[in-house]
Amino acid sequence: MPVSPDHKLSANFTFAEMTRTGQTALQDKNRQEAEAVLPALEALCKTLLQPVRDHFGVVKVHSCFRGPAVNAAVGGSKTSQHMVGQAVDFSVPGKTLEEVFAWIVKESGLKWGQAILEGKEPGKPTWIHLSLGAPFRTTNNQQALTFDGKSYAPWKG
Repeated sequence: MPVSPDHKLSANFTFAEMTRTGQTALQDKNRQEAEAVLPALEALCKTLLQPVRDHFGVVKVHSCFRGPAVNAAVGGSKTSQHMVGQAVDFSVPGKTLEEVFAWIVKESGLKWGQAILEGKEPGKPTWIHLSLGAPFRTTNNQQALTFDGKSYAPWKG
């Protein structure tokens, strides 16, 4: 039986929200592919995204699950954790990305794989990428990075 779009992955995040894509022709396929990684999506929402929302009161999800077709259409990495339901790109309305990022990395106590200040314009992050760590990711856990549209560098916050 298909997963309902209203299925709660955590207190405040639904399957529909975490599988939404701007690639409208691929929306149904993306949700079908996401069903195979439901445990990872639930872990992502419960252990990382929900605590961020609980702390800041709101989270705007830009991108979460991207099946192979959606990932290719948006130019995502061929090894992206988005394709296996283990990563989310988001922002917090009313807060700077740097403020939210610093809280995640330095104060939250969350166990994440990668936290990346990302954006398409050099030196201008537009979202935070946050991914699951162990047991989903076995290497490079607690890796805080910046991405300038071309390359990654260690975060110097």
